[in-house]
Amino acid sequence: MPAYRLCLNGDGWTIVDEATLAPARLDSTVFEGMAVDEAKHMFAILKGIDRIRSASRSAGSSANRIRRKTHIASAFGSLRSLTAFSGPSRGEADETRH
Repeated sequence: MPAYRLCLNGDGWTIVDEATLAPARLDSTVFEGMAVDEAKHMFAILKGIDRIRSASRSAGSSANRIRRKTHIASAFGSLRSLTAFSGPSRGEADETRH
């Protein structure tokens, strides 16, 4: 999850992406040269967007794990278990051989 920090420069406040050390971007908007209130609001919005993205990835990953388990279970669901074998029992098989 990206981390941001607020930095004061000559033009105003800039939100810096700590991974790249460049001004943060959202689509084509660069967050630099802002008034302090605007910078604080945008900082909170960026952190919120990142939390939503992180939660979405986590939920998607969980859904994929569940989907894989369900897919595997359904693929083998049509097979009978060994206990469901309906042939003669061991005792009946011995009697037929004598």
